[in-house]
Amino acid sequence: MTKKTKCTPELIDRMKENVKLGFTYSALALSLGISEDTLYSWIRKGRDEQQQPYVSFYAALKEAEAELLAECLQQLKLSMKMGNVESAKFMLERRFNNMRYGKSSQVDVKAQNLNMNATVPMSQEQTEAMRADILSKLTPKERIY
Repeated sequence: MTKKTKCTPELIDRMKENVKLGFTYSALALSLGISEDTLYSWIRKGRDEQQQPYVSFYAALKEAEAELLAECLQQLKLSMKMGNVESAKFMLERRFNNMRYGKSSQVDVKAQNLNMNATVPMSQEQTEAMRADILSKLTPKERIY
């Protein structure tokens, strides 16, 4: 016996219409009456596990996204001819930023985490001096108001 799912052809049609309107995945999940986790689960099942009806859901999602992208690009061309590109730029930046249409920041972070446990016999005065030295290095030199 198969488990009943909310992923029906009717829901897939509604999903396509909402994606074409520019819904984010968060808003899309809300509009379909499912959680974001469920939405991402369906996408994964359709893309990676090739399970029906999720394959149909995933294919329809990608098709609707492609249609929205094409429409945005057409509107961008039209807006450019008319002198206004802000609305199309907004949609491209927000909806298709992972396709390099949006503003991007690249941050390369490298961190090293060390844990050192050492027992060094020190007097109370030496301990306080070391503590003060460490705190002085952590405290900003100038006050920011």
